[in-house]
Amino acid sequence: MAGSMNMLRLRKLILAMCAVAAVQQAFGQPTIGTLILEPGANQDYVLFSPSGSETTYLIDKCGRHIHDWETEGRPGLMAYFMENGDLVRTRSHQTGQFLGGGIGGILERFNWEGDLLWTDTLATFSQHQHHDIAIMPNGNILAILWEKWFAEDAIERGQLPELASEEVWVTRVVELAPLPGTGSEVVWSWSPWEHLIQNTDPALPNYGEPSDHPGRFDINFEAVSEAGGPGFGQEAAYDWMHVNSIQYHPERDEIVLSSRHWNEVWIIDHTTTTDEAAGSSGGQHGKGGDLLWRWGNPAAYGQGDEGDQTFFGQHDAQFISNPEGLRISVYNNGVGRPDGNYSTVQQIQVPLDEESGFANPINGTFGPEAATWTYPTIPDFTFYSPNISGYTQLSDGHHLICQGANGRFFELDEAGNLVWEYFNPITSTGPLAQGSNPVQNAVFRVTSIPTSHPGLAGRNLEPDTPLELNPLPLDCSVDLGDAELSEAVLLWPNPARYSLTIGNLRPAVPTNIKICDATGQVHWTGTATHKATVDIRFWPPGMYVAILQRLKSDTHPATSITLKFLVQ
Repeated sequence: MAGSMNMLRLRKLILAMCAVAAVQQAFGQPTIGTLILEPGANQDYVLFSPSGSETTYLIDKCGRHIHDWETEGRPGLMAYFMENGDLVRTRSHQTGQFLGGGIGGILERFNWEGDLLWTDTLATFSQHQHHDIAIMPNGNILAILWEKWFAEDAIERGQLPELASEEVWVTRVVELAPLPGTGSEVVWSWSPWEHLIQNTDPALPNYGEPSDHPGRFDINFEAVSEAGGPGFGQEAAYDWMHVNSIQYHPERDEIVLSSRHWNEVWIIDHTTTTDEAAGSSGGQHGKGGDLLWRWGNPAAYGQGDEGDQTFFGQHDAQFISNPEGLRISVYNNGVGRPDGNYSTVQQIQVPLDEESGFANPINGTFGPEAATWTYPTIPDFTFYSPNISGYTQLSDGHHLICQGANGRFFELDEAGNLVWEYFNPITSTGPLAQGSNPVQNAVFRVTSIPTSHPGLAGRNLEPDTPLELNPLPLDCSVDLGDAELSEAVLLWPNPARYSLTIGNLRPAVPTNIKICDATGQVHWTGTATHKATVDIRFWPPGMYVAILQRLKSDTHPATSITLKFLVQ
């Protein structure tokens, strides 16, 4: 009996391997769109703005188009989905005064239908918005600006003449209260230019040792300026800090910033007034606009050396909801690591004192000594993006990662297993065809949109085709919480020659059926409640896919499954 059972298992295994081989031969290997989707993947939608496109897309994990916003101008660089279904995005706008990686300059708000509701231009001779924004609960917007100063301004503040560049673009964070239709009012601002320290000129009021003032910025710190991005030339060196992300913590009323050129993440207090933010007192922590916490490169404040550096050109610093206190996540690009260029994503547990204040530096440096969690645990030199990119921990503990320069999005479960992988198929010339080599498909970051998001309520979320051209027939389904359809459906015979029956469609609610061949050509469509019989006598032999989409009813959500079969 045991021998018979083993032989049966072996026969089933051989048949399964033959079926997989037949599918791969018939359909080929996908190079773009969804490559991997495991049953355990998070079912959230994904929002992203391809760097070379004027369209922002909402897709499901099968890579199917759910919605889009067609706009004018490329992203600059981020877009956010609002609680009411509106989209707020930054738009690239060049005036000739600033030229650097991540240039924006225009903020726009669209409704679900794509109508422009509000716009604001933040691009003058002396200031220019770039990279990222943060939407606050009150509807105000935090924006990152470049603020232009000159060599003489820096020297007056204690910068050594040999370090001074013709221009210096200093970060300024502004809180904008949108006005009806267009424009905004600045209701709060902060800048590192108001929190400088230097140890070269005792006659200046900002004289002191940077190591004794870790909440301030050493104007003589030689930041790495090669990270402005390819093609930006000398102007990239003017970008002193290259802050590339901003996020707001509403409960703590704090802001986290990522500075690529300083290889640091900073937290500042937002409970201050603008006047207090320009000084070193006031606010809930009593430190005004001085940094509350910084991490990633202690050499920036005179503590440690290159061996103590943790971040290398990082992006996307985010607050993480964590029961143990305050935690920050970061995509660490890995540019210039001593042991070679490779990326990691990391979480850092921020040390807090008993009153939820920030613990004072230990031995001169802010804690912790090392990242709390890192992926991958062993360097993977194939996982690398020299610029852009992002990382988000999802509500179920999964990890959504955007390897931006390659346009690759992927999801890991809590154990670190790959459960979803997608390559952006959209370039500056439009969508690529399936099978194409994914090039020029960069994406700054992606955002996960839960299916329960209030902005999706009442919207048409019927999946369309994938974004790529000539998509392979979908061997993919998104489980929306009801497995009854996939458990009940029967397809026979398989292989088939004369007719095909798809039946046992319980519960008896309308199910749309579409059958495609290996090239994506549709051979039959119909709707059934119990079963459907299809005449296939004149169909060419080969592999086919039946895509079943059960419509939403009062008792069951919409469900989609895919079944493969052979025609002989």
